[in-house]
Amino acid sequence: MDASLITTTFKSRIMGTSVNVSLTIRNTHEATMEFTLFGAAYTFTVTRWSRKGLSSFLLLFFAYKFREAADFGSLTVDDNGVPTFNMTTAQKVNAVIQGAKDVMACVDEIGTRHQRSVLDYAVWYREKHTCWDTYENYITMLACNCIVHTDFLAPGVTWELVTFGMA
Repeated sequence: MDASLITTTFKSRIMGTSVNVSLTIRNTHEATMEFTLFGAAYTFTVTRWSRKGLSSFLLLFFAYKFREAADFGSLTVDDNGVPTFNMTTAQKVNAVIQGAKDVMACVDEIGTRHQRSVLDYAVWYREKHTCWDTYENYITMLACNCIVHTDFLAPGVTWELVTFGMA
């Protein structure tokens, strides 16, 4: 595992409940968000914007809305359409922190809207929406990936094995 650039905390809301999120960003910009909700501990890991994926994330990040250059740096595109990011390491970290906050806000929106069907919604979304061409789609897909990979708010069911011919 690579070294951490930063560990910080922020508050988020999920389904009307305030949670403290511990965010760790590694040198690759992989982000891990840890929090507890309704007595259960969850760890969301976002690898999509790590390494080479950072450029794709940042293109969508800057296209989504105006970003304060002092906080996030800037993006310029030359006459040939080649983008150049003018960002310090701290500004890249700020962008990833904002992305993590946006993922948590999206999880809240999904949870508020779909409540006990959060996991079902996330599975459905991933199957039906495969285009990541906007920041909104990108963040929603990351949120759904986090939900699915952690069985977020899944019922605590112990299944009895059923196979053909058991009767």
